Amino acid sequence: MKTMNSLSMRQEQSGAALIVVLMLLIVITLLGLASMRGAIMQERMAANTISRGLAFQAAEAGLRQAEIVVRDAATVTFPASGCDAGRCATPKPDEEPAWAASDFWKDGGGQYQAGKAMMSYDGEVSIEPRFVIEDFGTSVSGGGASDCIDVSKACIKTTEQSVYRITSRAATVAGAEVIVQSLYRR
Repeated sequence: MKTMNSLSMRQEQSGAALIVVLMLLIVITLLGLASMRGAIMQERMAANTISRGLAFQAAEAGLRQAEIVVRDAATVTFPASGCDAGRCATPKPDEEPAWAASDFWKDGGGQYQAGKAMMSYDGEVSIEPRFVIEDFGTSVSGGGASDCIDVSKACIKTTEQSVYRITSRAATVAGAEVIVQSLYRR
């Protein structure tokens, strides 16, 4: 009789436990996939932050190098129009600067000057800053202490100083691009 009783019990079971376990497995799988997606996104954000930071540091190094070029040169010569070897003619007020063109910073252009300061990360990635110096004419200064911008040299007390706009760009292989500018008077 035991065989008949166990057979009738099997016929009464509907398999609800199997369905519940499969639903729990699906929920756990979805939670695992969501957490992996979040971790991958955070890893990408961290890598982008590092890449942008390196590009910013390289662009800043290029900017400082260009300021030293302007500071230490007896005279800075500029082409009559356009850009050549990192020197750009005085931009017209209603025109876009030459360095804003889409292909200006590409390799082999010869319009920019490559920086000597190479930034490297982990010994594998090197970032070369590129910069241009634009002639912005002259400005009249009052001769006060606030007119002495470069503290590494004696303050020029003349009423006229040359003004240069320096634009430096650096890009990483990961796609981060940073452009920084400064106005420099001497």
